[in-house]
Amino acid sequence: MDQKELDEVVATLKEKGVTKPCPRCALSNFSIIGESEITVKKQSPSGRGLLGLAAIANTIQITMPVVIITCDNCGYVSQHAKASLIKTKNELAGLLGRMRNE
Repeated sequence: MDQKELDEVVATLKEKGVTKPCPRCALSNFSIIGESEITVKKQSPSGRGLLGLAAIANTIQITMPVVIITCDNCGYVSQHAKASLIKTKNELAGLLGRMRNE
């Protein structure tokens, strides 16, 4: 994540009111330590079958980029969906989506 994205993440978190203290130790100093991905398995809509056997074969996998934030005091880790924090990428994705639908 470059400095511009880092600054945008911090500004967006503040804008959305994500300023409460740590849920574990109640202190308010946090650091963004980087980004990662979470892989989620989701059943496709056509995956409904006898005893769920068809559901296993019709599972799709989604990878979601996340921003990882830690409490500077106790090390508590939280994750935020990067797409919700980087406006410029959201606007670009929305534009590309509209172009594909035209």
